[in-house]
Amino acid sequence: MLESDDGSVADITQTVTWRTPRSEGIEIRVYGVTECIARPDDPTPDTSGPCLVIGTPLPLSVRTLLGTAPASDGIVSWSWTEETGCDIGLANDPDGPVYHAVVLAAYNGSGNSIFAIAEPGLWWEPGPDDIVC
Repeated sequence: MLESDDGSVADITQTVTWRTPRSEGIEIRVYGVTECIARPDDPTPDTSGPCLVIGTPLPLSVRTLLGTAPASDGIVSWSWTEETGCDIGLANDPDGPVYHAVVLAAYNGSGNSIFAIAEPGLWWEPGPDDIVC
């Protein structure tokens, strides 16, 4: 994150890297998960946990494409500029949908891999004495 001199605006870049696959003909797609799927419906105050856990189904309706790259690159990044303020959770492009976790998968002409969790995100239920900005 690179902030302006007065701290009111920041240039933010998020990056995902991978070691495998690195083969030609494979594309990596990185998605933001737009729901905190693993958050309980009524969490106990002063508790927290991941928004995404291994084995969680990810229907198309909860995914937003953040970036793509050839698998051989081993890296994909996306950036935006935003006003700074009270950030709770994962930073998100204010012009796109809010996402709570980040996943990626490998795609080729035969189909795609399962999703790998790059960032599980975090839900938090404030306690009675917590101050939320």
